[in-house]
Amino acid sequence: MKIFFLIYILLFFSCANNDVTYIGGKILKKTSNEISILKDENLIRNIPINNDGIFFSKLDELEDGLYNFIHLPEFQYLIIEKGDSLVLRLNVLDFDESLVFTGKGSSKNNYLIDIFLKHEQEENFIKSKFNSNNSEFLKTVDSLLKIKNNNFIKFKNSNKTNKSTKLILEYAIKLPIYSSVETYISNLKNPLNSNEIYKFRDDVDLNLESLSHFKPYLEYIISRTFNESYQLQKNNTNSSLRYNLNRIDFVNNNIIHPLIKTKILRYIAYEYLLEESKLINIDTFLYKFLQSSNNDETNNEINELYDNIISLQKGKQISKIDLINENGLLKNITKFNNENPVIFVFWSYDQNSHQIGLFNRINKILNNNTNYDFHTININSDNQKWKNIVNNLKKRNNLKHFRSVNFEDMSKKMVLNNLNKVIITDNKGQIDSILNITELENFLK
Repeated sequence: MKIFFLIYILLFFSCANNDVTYIGGKILKKTSNEISILKDENLIRNIPINNDGIFFSKLDELEDGLYNFIHLPEFQYLIIEKGDSLVLRLNVLDFDESLVFTGKGSSKNNYLIDIFLKHEQEENFIKSKFNSNNSEFLKTVDSLLKIKNNNFIKFKNSNKTNKSTKLILEYAIKLPIYSSVETYISNLKNPLNSNEIYKFRDDVDLNLESLSHFKPYLEYIISRTFNESYQLQKNNTNSSLRYNLNRIDFVNNNIIHPLIKTKILRYIAYEYLLEESKLINIDTFLYKFLQSSNNDETNNEINELYDNIISLQKGKQISKIDLINENGLLKNITKFNNENPVIFVFWSYDQNSHQIGLFNRINKILNNNTNYDFHTININSDNQKWKNIVNNLKKRNNLKHFRSVNFEDMSKKMVLNNLNKVIITDNKGQIDSILNITELENFLK
């Protein structure tokens, strides 16, 4: 009954004032006590949810466009036009599939959700066609696009939408398919002689400010940098470096919008720097990157990443990070005197399978090799939950447990791009090797 009353209130306000936007609804099985509305990654409003799962808010002075609706840990996109009165209903246990809108502005948002859901259903079908020849694959893609475009024409004929909304929906429809074509191209063993398959690229504007925070749009551009740059690489012996320098060139030649350019360059830099091991290549890449990027904040961030990579080279002293030991004492690991060399590993109690696999591996190694000590570093913030798990683990003389005090600081200094990273030092904290956890047994032989 309460949700129907909320709909009535929203519709009443909508009729009374077309310049003010309202949003409300009901969330079943809520996982947080609020929802958040964001525009371009900037918080517009946190809206509290009552005990019945109902929320309501007036949103003043909104501009038309794409927004994020967040109910942790889930998020979805919203299209909002000034004067909308949106009522949504969802069950968090089945977030996207249960999300339904009513009220003024609901049709475009229901249509957007339907686009996302249909793409998820079609994804495996498109992948099943990756082994087709070019003409057959293009027929599949053209057929899908024709159906979607015909449905979109019907939608536009029966629903009044502004230019901004039409653009968002148009790109939401075609970008997943175009990204699949780029994936198909990247899987080809030999470059295509025909330009027919590349014609769809002319249908995508790479400088649309209104989509600069739309994940499918950015993912599509990233896939373009991959394919177009890889084709230029040919048989260059320094392939990884040359390929990523080509990607920067592609961005410089094709993307002029400063925010989109910054985001794509930042992505390329992280992807390359976190994988490259040769410092001479890193220096060459960084010089090119800093020539191309005009965003001081991003440049400072990448320079910091570079400095942290340099600090993790063999022979360097391991960086200072603050840790808490099992007794609750604050420790740091910059210099220490240990009887054995130390193997640092990382884990999270939110990743159960990784946690179990890691400690099984540690116990297996220590059963055969006690020439090293393991220092495990937990990345979570709940001290009691961490201690409860550690107390249930097998006690070993060569195994010590720590928890990071400041995960953001630690992850930057350790360049922790995944939890499979292993850092090995001598008994005084000087770095000997950096490995992946799967390489550890071979290293210790």
